Amino acid sequence: MSDTLPGGSDTSALNADIAALKDDVSRLTDTISTLLADGAATARSAAREGVDKAAAVAGDAKDRAVAAADDLSATIEQNPLTSVLIALGVGYVVGALGRSRR
Repeated sequence: MSDTLPGGSDTSALNADIAALKDDVSRLTDTISTLLADGAATARSAAREGVDKAAAVAGDAKDRAVAAADDLSATIEQNPLTSVLIALGVGYVVGALGRSRR
């Protein structure tokens, strides 16, 4: 059997081209795998930063809510009659709004 293909091409040159193509595909696969791994690591890092930032904001909001509740409690203790009158007024307004919708 001959080492030439129809049209006069040499099989050894074709085999060399196929080997080079396989090598290129292998390197491309490695590069894509590395890029995907780097992208995943970047995404994980960004997600962790987002969670940490959200936790910090939530903690700050909780601290502010606790401080506001403490301030309100202190105000109610200092002015109990005023607090009761305000509560009655708010209750009356909410009740009046509820009746007008029926």
